[in-house]
Amino acid sequence: MSHEQIAADAASLESPAGCCRSRRAVLGGGLVGAAALTLAACAAPSEPAAEPSATGEGHEVLSASELPVGKQASVKINKADVTLYRRDESTVLAYSAICTHAGCTVVAGDENRFHCPCHDSYFNVADGSVAGGPAPRPLARFAAAIEGDKVLVYL
Repeated sequence: MSHEQIAADAASLESPAGCCRSRRAVLGGGLVGAAALTLAACAAPSEPAAEPSATGEGHEVLSASELPVGKQASVKINKADVTLYRRDESTVLAYSAICTHAGCTVVAGDENRFHCPCHDSYFNVADGSVAGGPAPRPLARFAAAIEGDKVLVYL
């Protein structure tokens, strides 16, 4: 192929406005793609996890008297951070205390929500669903039970 043919082929590939139009199109397409991914992440479902069944050996984390009805607590089981909520006299709910946004530790918040102080995400104590902030998914749920005066969590 001669220099003239290569130049002619290259010229036929250019857009009427030159190479810059092509760059704008590529950049514009990239921005549209990034915006679509961002919106998709924001629209991720925040459905709470189904209640897991208590199988295996439960870990005794507190006495029932240490977690009054309507209150929250944070515990560590081996290396797992767990946050608890006592719904009523016979029910305790347990969730992973790892925020689904950036992996920070979730702590007790107001009476109806757990709080992640890193980026202000909130989770409902009743089901672990996202109540606000940038967290994309609910907290993972663990099985828990009150047996006698013991609060047990099953990991």
